[in-house]
Amino acid sequence: MSSNAVVDLQADVGIVGAGPGGMAAAVELARQGLSVTILDEGMRAGGQIFRQLPDGYSSPDYAEPPSHERGHSLLHDLDASSVRVVTGAAVWDAEPGKLWFESDGRSGQLTCKAIVLAPGAYDRFLPFPGWTLPGVISAGAAQVMVRGFAVRPGQRALVAGTGPLLLPTVTALLSIGVEVVAALEAAPRSAMLRALPGVLRSGARLREAWYYVRQLMRRGVRLQWGHTIFAAKGEGRVQSVVVGRVDRQGRPMRDTARSLEVDTVCAGFGLVPSVELAQRLGCEVEWNAVRGGWCVPVDSVMRTAVDSVYAVGEIAGIGGSEVAIAEGQLAAASVLQALRQQPVPPRAIAARRSQRRAADSMLRAFPVLPGLFDLADDETVVCRCEDVTVRELRDARELYGSGARAIKMGCRAGMGPCQARICGPNLQACAQPGASRDLQSDAPVVQVPVKPVRASTVLGAGG
Repeated sequence: MSSNAVVDLQADVGIVGAGPGGMAAAVELARQGLSVTILDEGMRAGGQIFRQLPDGYSSPDYAEPPSHERGHSLLHDLDASSVRVVTGAAVWDAEPGKLWFESDGRSGQLTCKAIVLAPGAYDRFLPFPGWTLPGVISAGAAQVMVRGFAVRPGQRALVAGTGPLLLPTVTALLSIGVEVVAALEAAPRSAMLRALPGVLRSGARLREAWYYVRQLMRRGVRLQWGHTIFAAKGEGRVQSVVVGRVDRQGRPMRDTARSLEVDTVCAGFGLVPSVELAQRLGCEVEWNAVRGGWCVPVDSVMRTAVDSVYAVGEIAGIGGSEVAIAEGQLAAASVLQALRQQPVPPRAIAARRSQRRAADSMLRAFPVLPGLFDLADDETVVCRCEDVTVRELRDARELYGSGARAIKMGCRAGMGPCQARICGPNLQACAQPGASRDLQSDAPVVQVPVKPVRASTVLGAGG
């Protein structure tokens, strides 16, 4: 077959993403006798949360959190099922009933009766002086390196940001022999009390929280509340950081600044749902600050506004693996109702509602604080693809307006290879004066191809 020949696949249900939500939906649908194909960008199923090492890699010696037991069970059930999993598949365009993808350098298309979207989310990375230095990586990237490739990102690391994802990052680094010099949570200590109802409401979250508490105590690492990174410094790569306290709005308290010697910075300020493919399908998006920003709204059984398109997991709002699994199982029941007139079990609706309520309770305790955008000074790069600084961003806002499109046209921020996936959620907030900062950004603008692919892939799809 020539390199640009089209791979033509057929299935009852096409699923984008082999994370917990996608796997849960696929296993249940296959169990009911439907043909299912999953398209996933990873080398193996599992997604970010249940990431597996490639064949031939040895696993670091560390105890996995309790949630991974569910992940292993799903992976086992997926392997034993009739589900076709196409790995290394970048889905770059879609319409109801059809998904276009690139895999192994070839163009492919999947025709199906229903689509379940489970593409996950991106790390949210807030800019600060020195964040573009080699050695500064996102919390998610650190976990990919450790759990996905058994690679140690450095010797001495700082972990900083906000939200529950910091704890898995700390434990992953410790497991592979990295010294965690400091673990900084920007939220005040009172956030722990605000998160408690969500933890106590869910047995799975309570077990997970207790696991991380034990790991940090055993390793002698103490989470420092109300602290964050002010700047990263070094010649050619990170060599030190400046850290300090922040007030309850996240504004840096410069008089508390101190320096630490590190060679790695792992920063994470939550997650942003990956909604672009849903937009391309014609789905609505709505702003939900608690759940990560722009999300795809769904009804009580995970249906989007587009007939035969369902959304589960982080795309419907950040929530973690427990929410994603419950939503994947509910979406499977909803698809079966549409294709086979099988009733949706009330317990599936109740399970999803319970998990979502617990997740929202935790997320409310760890918002992106508006004062954290004051970490960036005038010369801090905001868009690293186009090398746009805060000063240029604010100049563009003054000349062209405060909308995302106006700012992009004024200074090209967000128009580089990442198509604003990294800088997009921050552009408008960084361009505003601190006193009146509104963290709601304009909805993402979807472009085709949704993911970078070869020109021959697009041409092959047309012929």
